[in-house]
Amino acid sequence: MVRNGSFEEYFTCPGSYNLAKDGNLAPGWVSANRGTPDLYNACSKGDAGVPTNWAGYSTAYSGKGYSGIYCFTNTGYREYLQTELTTSMKRGGKYYIEFYYKLSSNSKFSIDRIGFFLSDSAKRRNDDFVVYSEPTYQLVLPAPYTRTTGLWAKCGIEWQAKGGERFLTIGNFSDNKTTRTYPIKFSKAKQAMLNQAAYYFIDDVRVIPLDVPPEKEIPVISGYPEIEINKTYVLKNIFFEFDRAELVPHSFAELDKWLEVIRARPKWKIELTGHTDERGSDEYNLRLSKQRVENVAAYLIKSNVDANRITTKGEGKSKPLTQGKDEAAHAINRRVEIRFSEK
Repeated sequence: MVRNGSFEEYFTCPGSYNLAKDGNLAPGWVSANRGTPDLYNACSKGDAGVPTNWAGYSTAYSGKGYSGIYCFTNTGYREYLQTELTTSMKRGGKYYIEFYYKLSSNSKFSIDRIGFFLSDSAKRRNDDFVVYSEPTYQLVLPAPYTRTTGLWAKCGIEWQAKGGERFLTIGNFSDNKTTRTYPIKFSKAKQAMLNQAAYYFIDDVRVIPLDVPPEKEIPVISGYPEIEINKTYVLKNIFFEFDRAELVPHSFAELDKWLEVIRARPKWKIELTGHTDERGSDEYNLRLSKQRVENVAAYLIKSNVDANRITTKGEGKSKPLTQGKDEAAHAINRRVEIRFSEK
């Protein structure tokens, strides 16, 4: 579910550290703040090569490429990697999420933590400091320096999705005060930032579905092959007693069809609008249209649709669909409309 998870693809073969400010790093990967993550590949003849580059010496965990991010600096500068998954996670589905990380050999410090954050939308902080999001998972080591520091290590967990997770962000989400550090006495740090930082290589990012519920077919209504947001639909076969606001029982079957559509789209808001025909005074028809549409809303709420999703309004006889004067025209103008919008 991760495009270019091992960082083998690139826009152009990297020559040195990344200076681009547009946030784009490689196909499938962007920055989650104004920091500039780096890309390394064996194609490079400059400072961004593999295995030797400006940040140290390291073969890739697999393939010929990897990325690199600052997970700690004395100044608070941070870098993050963000990718959009090939499909959203399904509610209740189980997924295995992992990536491999390695402290660069030219870093002056090592730290005790790294993790990732899952979200339903892309998030980019408008500076180059800590992304203060509660990580979905944070690997915290018992000490900031261990016998395996400087080797490729795995950060991974099994995750049960809440539903809708589509973006994965990797980095250190803790501030400098919380992050434990260890100064590496014999560090080969020569570059100014590396001499005050913990810089990590990242490779082989994976999101693997384990036990994902089958995709539910999104219900539609006959005559409407696809229900869209910001489009108005007339609720057909909705009837009221003459000159009254109560729904006729024959209306319930039609409303039940719309209930399936509404329940399948829980993030959509619902706007219901009532209209009458031209007979009667403006004041009377406005009141009647409001009462009728409120009764439709009451039926939806009674059927366990969240009342906070629904708004109602009455237009009386002010917006007829036809100017006819016969009973057929009156029947067309007496209507309830439904319109959806995103929360």
